[in-house]
Amino acid sequence: MSLIINIYYTGKNKSAIEFAKEMISSGLVDQIRNEKGNKRYEYFFPEQDPETVLLIDEWENEEALDLHHKSSMMEKIAELRKKYNLKMRVERYTVYQEDSNDFETVIRKRTATRKFKEEKIDREKLNKILEAGRIAPTAKNLQPQKIYVASSKEALEKIDKVSPCRYNAPTVLIVCSDKEIAWEKEGESTYEMDATIVATHMMLEATNIGVDNIWIKMFDKNKLKEEFKLGENIEPICLIPLGYKAEDYQGNPLHNVRKDLEETVTFL
Repeated sequence: MSLIINIYYTGKNKSAIEFAKEMISSGLVDQIRNEKGNKRYEYFFPEQDPETVLLIDEWENEEALDLHHKSSMMEKIAELRKKYNLKMRVERYTVYQEDSNDFETVIRKRTATRKFKEEKIDREKLNKILEAGRIAPTAKNLQPQKIYVASSKEALEKIDKVSPCRYNAPTVLIVCSDKEIAWEKEGESTYEMDATIVATHMMLEATNIGVDNIWIKMFDKNKLKEEFKLGENIEPICLIPLGYKAEDYQGNPLHNVRKDLEETVTFL
């Protein structure tokens, strides 16, 4: 298990950046990294938001984090935060290693499921899948993805109206992209590419934590937009049914049939 804390520092006139720089130059960052149980302490500077700095702080366990919070460094950090008049938003996640696979296993294990049980996924697992999408790379890091979680009876009935491919899944992610947010150059937009990368991240994380899934393009886009009252700028890209495969589901016998690298790769 490990604990991940994302802290967003926001200030005026790039004060958050100056705060991070002083944290580094004063040696506080190195001291924290050397504390027992610290796995990561790193600042990121979002290009599209110069007033915000993101700190990713990771610890081995609660005990290590508690010791850090009781250390004299916390006073110094608080003083610096006050000096630069920063606002702070905190997100906290617990990562359980025992339910995860190595990447090689995940990419070979993921397969399309076309028959689900009615058993629902718990909220913790759903949040992990959504978090994998949140941190996916997008052009210019503009993050145009919009994910709608259909799990209520009413929402699933609407899904069934627009697609024959829910396969009894108790949850369906409607993966969309905001065309007004996505990066565009010379008439070409990355809105579809961005959302597809996000969808891939979520499918792989679902597989990683034992949630079966499938990527669906067979749906009536206009009817979906109408049923869920999506804005003109919101473009549906795919559906991802999530759940657990039925006991009698045999899977796709062609799943492991892949072309040789020589057929798909050219070295130049």
